[in-house]
Amino acid sequence: MKRKLIFLMLSSTLLAACGKTAAPDTQEGTGEEATEQTTEKGGAVVPDNALGTSFYRPALLDGAYQPSKSRGITLRMNSSVNLKSFETGLMRLSQAYYPTKDYLFQEGQMVPSDTIQSWIGRESEENPQGLNPADNGKKEPDERNPIYLQTILEQDYYKQTENGPKLAGISMGLGMNLVDYYRKEQFGWEFETNLTREQLLKEGQKMADQMIKQMRELDGVGELPIMVAIFEQAPRDNLAGGVYISRGISQKGAGSVGEWTAVNERKEVFPLTGSDTNEGNSFKNFKSEVESFFPNLSGVTGVAHYFNDQLADLNVDIVTQFYGAGEMIAFTQYVTEAAGKFLPPNIRTSITIESLDGVEAILMRNTGETEFEAHVFTD
Repeated sequence: MKRKLIFLMLSSTLLAACGKTAAPDTQEGTGEEATEQTTEKGGAVVPDNALGTSFYRPALLDGAYQPSKSRGITLRMNSSVNLKSFETGLMRLSQAYYPTKDYLFQEGQMVPSDTIQSWIGRESEENPQGLNPADNGKKEPDERNPIYLQTILEQDYYKQTENGPKLAGISMGLGMNLVDYYRKEQFGWEFETNLTREQLLKEGQKMADQMIKQMRELDGVGELPIMVAIFEQAPRDNLAGGVYISRGISQKGAGSVGEWTAVNERKEVFPLTGSDTNEGNSFKNFKSEVESFFPNLSGVTGVAHYFNDQLADLNVDIVTQFYGAGEMIAFTQYVTEAAGKFLPPNIRTSITIESLDGVEAILMRNTGETEFEAHVFTD
């Protein structure tokens, strides 16, 4: 069944000015800004308050878009929110080294899928390339060598030349397990091994150097810069998804990462966490307002993304039982008013309204804007 799309431009200029709380001012960063900021040693850094909103143009090789050679391996994340954070986060961090104005994007083509499959396996006589520790034969959670590395993502970055796009840099994401899930085969039971961020950093940085040494032997990779970022994958039941915790660059021809830099980002799931913050309190007021006017809601949640301790964006999900087009339009208008009144201004905000039939409406407001763009889907 085809669904009609109704576009609404809903002004919240006055309402935003009436908000009781405000988040610290944040500005969206681009790759261009990232290259203007450098460390004393000349290494590019990510802007302090940037989540990166510039997008790369695709590098069309042979006139067509090339999907990743290892896409199936990357999909082995705990959840779709982890997968999205893993992929988009690596692209965002890459802007510090490969600015969007100078580089084109291509999904990973240089590392064969069987090589990545070997890397994420355990080290053994049959698999000497394995980056995860060898099986020690123990089965109990506190004795067993865990699987630290869940998956690997490659992204390639090209520069346009007179002869077409030329590969100029590579980014590699290491998806690490904060919780290692495994089964005892004889019972079919699932067990969990909880890991710490310190363990993930230690193991991930060691794995990165091993991986880079092997990548240098691949055709076409030898002298390219390779950015590596370590991703902390959230547990399966986490609604927000994971975050990147460290990044570094292996300069042209180097066999290891020269220097690692901490990535300071975190996510809060309102109203489950973050209630002691101004943003969390603002969301609580927004949730209360919406639920009091439309009581037939199944839930209102928000995922707040912080970068360097500043709120950078907020994604709100509302689950409703409404079905009529008139009701949905009225509800969307009311949500827009409540959002402008209670949610923090000056940050990128998206609101998705869903029912059992799927997405019913989407509201968007970019950083610095005072109006929401609303799209309502009707039958």
